[in-house]
Amino acid sequence: MRKNAELLFLTIAWLSVMGICLFMAVGRLLKVKNSKFLRMILVTACGFLGGMVIYLADWGNIVPTFVFFIAAIMICCEGSVIKRLTVGLMTASTVFSFNALVDNWSPFYQMYQIVIKIFFCAGLWILIRKLGPDRDFELAPSMWRLLFILTLPPLGIVFSLVLLSDYDTAGISVQYLFLLLLSLSAFAGLLWTMVVLARQQKLEEEALLAEQNRRYYEAMENQHFEIRRLKHDMTNHLQTALALPDDQREGYLRELLEQTGASRTLKYCGDTTVNIILSAKAALMEQNHIDFHVSADISEPLPMEKTDISAVFGNALDNALEAVKKLPESQRRVSLEARQGKGILAVSVRNQGRLPDSEKEERRKQNPGIRQFFPSTTKCDTKNHGLGIPSIQAALKKYDGMLELRQEGEEVCLLICCYIRRPL
Repeated sequence: MRKNAELLFLTIAWLSVMGICLFMAVGRLLKVKNSKFLRMILVTACGFLGGMVIYLADWGNIVPTFVFFIAAIMICCEGSVIKRLTVGLMTASTVFSFNALVDNWSPFYQMYQIVIKIFFCAGLWILIRKLGPDRDFELAPSMWRLLFILTLPPLGIVFSLVLLSDYDTAGISVQYLFLLLLSLSAFAGLLWTMVVLARQQKLEEEALLAEQNRRYYEAMENQHFEIRRLKHDMTNHLQTALALPDDQREGYLRELLEQTGASRTLKYCGDTTVNIILSAKAALMEQNHIDFHVSADISEPLPMEKTDISAVFGNALDNALEAVKKLPESQRRVSLEARQGKGILAVSVRNQGRLPDSEKEERRKQNPGIRQFFPSTTKCDTKNHGLGIPSIQAALKKYDGMLELRQEGEEVCLLICCYIRRPL
């Protein structure tokens, strides 16, 4: 009786070790739901997967274990269906291939086989941790479909060898050994493919954001040029007004004052790029009948790239403008506060309003690539819009910056902070 209890304890112990190792390996590729109960289910499923004995021609082990593990992945992890299914199939085919190699090498189950399986599960976790993609990686649906298709051949090899073999098969033949090793090595190729696709997509996103910021800044520069041209023309207008007779001068001056932008204040702070952006956005706010307030305590030019300044200030104000445009005119209010000091730039953009939960959910479905705690775009051209927050994040990474978007009463507040240091 005591011996049976010790055996049961040892079995639970080594299954738990395998389960934890495979759980951490899966957790590097999929986000596990934040529930202790679901995490325990996934650890259990991983333990059964890692410790299950896979004999050739034995349907009783591989099929139930496969169904249990895939069901646990689908229930306990987050992400698209194709992503969860692909990672689950890739992990299952790899572990089944290795177990089939180890279990069929000897006609009797030995303790060394258990030890080898434990080391394999730990090695799988270390391999994914060291060589796998970043924890927060994401791929387009088309890329996940490609990986899913690439996962099917090694999985098919394992199931074909196990389910279609005869019970008379003694040990493991050279042909079976070669096929199982081929299926096992496919995991390295799939993992490397995943890494390459993730890096490629990240580079494309960074290039898209950089190009968007460049075009944005160029647009601001062009607008600033137009404003300077207007100031130059104003000088000529004033000289003309001085030369006019008294009875014509008043009418001429009144006409000039009614022109948009003629009396615009351009000096918000000590940074020219910030002044250009705030001037342009103030004009847009006025056109949309939005009450816009600015407090910019920036006494000198910011030691940041102009495209990064444009990304931070421009996108933050664009998001706020877009959010309040749908409100009644009496509630359209946007305020910006910026402070520079002690090597830190802090920006706060506040606007009235809160999106209904039903509308938020609908926009999340329409824009699955945008993180759920950020509002998605309401513009029709979702391909070229809706990148405001990611664009700000990309710019802030260069300065160890961070942002937070939160609801404060009836206001939505975007807080931005980054470290800036003037060159020595």
